[in-house]
Amino acid sequence: MREARPPAAPVRPFWSGTITFGLVSIPVELVAAVAPRQTSMKLVDEQGHALGRRYWCPKDERLLDNDELVRGYETESGKMVVVTDEEFASVAPEKSRDIELKRFVPAQSIPPFFFDRPYFLAPDERAGKAYALLALTMAKTGKAGIGSFVMRGHEYLVAILAENGILRAHTLRHADELRTPKSIGLPEPGKPDAKLARALGTAIDALAKPSIDPAELADVDAEALHKLAQQKAKAGKGVVAMEALEDVDDDGGGSAEVIDLMQALRKSLGADSGRKAAAKSGAPSEAPAKKTPVKKTAAKKSTARKTAARSAPASRPTAKAARGRRSA
Repeated sequence: MREARPPAAPVRPFWSGTITFGLVSIPVELVAAVAPRQTSMKLVDEQGHALGRRYWCPKDERLLDNDELVRGYETESGKMVVVTDEEFASVAPEKSRDIELKRFVPAQSIPPFFFDRPYFLAPDERAGKAYALLALTMAKTGKAGIGSFVMRGHEYLVAILAENGILRAHTLRHADELRTPKSIGLPEPGKPDAKLARALGTAIDALAKPSIDPAELADVDAEALHKLAQQKAKAGKGVVAMEALEDVDDDGGGSAEVIDLMQALRKSLGADSGRKAAAKSGAPSEAPAKKTPVKKTAAKKSTARKTAARSAPASRPTAKAARGRRSA
């Protein structure tokens, strides 16, 4: 198995808030517990240029601009209901920085199907000993805290669990998201043949182990793709520049601009020195240089993707609404 490469930068928390229940209040930070699979790739042309996503209207047979997109909610009867920005904002959850735990249940009582995405809860510098005490108590009692919190304009159900002194947060699926065996037409379980059951039990025991080996969880597809990419890169085949490609995991909602950090810093220091010199001499200082945007296709792709990511189910938000949420 290929050794994990060290991360280019420390994993940063993308949400901070407070675990609250009763009179308890513990500041924490949310950190993703999973990383994107190495098999994910970008769609580019043969020269490596990023491709933009556009929306096509089959009725008018033309491409739509972002400001022509509105939200639409499809009803059970198949009708599409247009929802305005004001109406969408009126039903959006209130912004909050609290993970409000409403009850504690045995951790084993939560069906695995309900677990969605895992996160680590890191203690804030203000948490003190309260974080460690809560993790120890929950692990000792085998309890999980059930509550909710708001992140990026959406309210999530969450389960807080403890293991080895660390708190984990798992977002939960809602009950109406899960199908039942009956809903998909599975037959009722029948009574098995005793002889066949004993034979099957013997076959299972022959492959039984006390615990799972992490090596068995290796991503074979990712390993093969990594090996292929490394071989082609070493041979210089199919290698293209990546300056125009977007970050596939851009969750920060950044602008579609490429900025050389060192160059910007030098300009900033140079402009600052120029302003100080101008202030002493009374001469006007130069205006700061404008940032250079990336190609139009990449910018439109970024806008379209962020627009779709912020939409409600079966909906498309307006660019105006996306800009309003970013400014908020």
